Amino acid sequence: MCHYNVRLTAITLTIILLAVVSGCAKFTKQESENLTPFAQQTIDLIGTVDYSLNDEQLIYLRRIDDYIDIQDPYARYLALENQVRNMLAALVTYSLQIVAISEQDLSENKKANKLADVILALIELIRKDEVFVNENRDDDRTSETIKQVRQSQDYLEALRLLLPLVNEFSAHAGRVLDELHREKRKMALLVDEAIDKKYGAALKFHEEIRAVKDDTFHTLISLSRYSVTRDPDYIDKMRSHSMFSVLVATENKKSLSTQELQQLHKDITAELQLLNKNYEQLLPDVEAYFEHHRELTELLELKEEAIQEARLTFVVWSRAYQKMASGKTDPAEWFDITDGGKLFYDVARKAAGL
Repeated sequence: MCHYNVRLTAITLTIILLAVVSGCAKFTKQESENLTPFAQQTIDLIGTVDYSLNDEQLIYLRRIDDYIDIQDPYARYLALENQVRNMLAALVTYSLQIVAISEQDLSENKKANKLADVILALIELIRKDEVFVNENRDDDRTSETIKQVRQSQDYLEALRLLLPLVNEFSAHAGRVLDELHREKRKMALLVDEAIDKKYGAALKFHEEIRAVKDDTFHTLISLSRYSVTRDPDYIDKMRSHSMFSVLVATENKKSLSTQELQQLHKDITAELQLLNKNYEQLLPDVEAYFEHHRELTELLELKEEAIQEARLTFVVWSRAYQKMASGKTDPAEWFDITDGGKLFYDVARKAAGL
């Protein structure tokens, strides 16, 4: 299954960073209370969030992309999803490394330097697959911040010094999600137009057949009533539906014989059978048309929900980091999450100002 998971990506990044952070040992009880929950709660926060298109979704999109006059129409959307996924992975990896560094039997300054190394490695990894570039990025400011972190003699102070980078990281994540939302709308329009292009003619013809069938039924009703009443008004009503066989059979006539009535009934019934056959042959395409639109709506709703979850995740995490780095020791004050790891949406939205 072509399904990328944030946790798996985070683990991969962590393995890459093992060369940067090594030699772990037991850390003090106080540090364990203050830092270990931060990494665990970060994992809990995003553990249920997934931003990749799975096999079924990709198959659905590939079924229709032959009718889109753009080569690889989903490339930018998928690349932006990948960028969001990488940023979430970086978020988790950084949280894990905060604890990993704390566990090492090193001086506070050496821990701060390890932290700086992790930040630089993550910046490089994030920028490697960056689609939507951060125009607010200030490399000089980043270099100055890293320099201050390396000079720090206090690990908690080093975490605080990195707050501007953490805040800008989260702010840019929001901008990337805005761009992903815009790209989602473009993709939706392309797919919607492709569905109409693929099935539009069949749907239009199907609707036309249905209208003709309705006229045929009304013609048969008028024919039946004429056979009972012999009222010439019903001949006019039959002709008003413009069926060719009726127009020929009733031309310049105010009455019809029993034999003519029987033949006309036979002709109309034969036409109705042909209409029904064509109607049934087109039905699979008509059903596919509505099914494709339903699937597109469901897919867009899922993606919109994922975007909103990601937006809240970055806001909640950055604020939790700020609380943790400021020295708050109670993990319950850091994250607005349940024991099961899911967002308290009302609390998170309030934190996000939504």
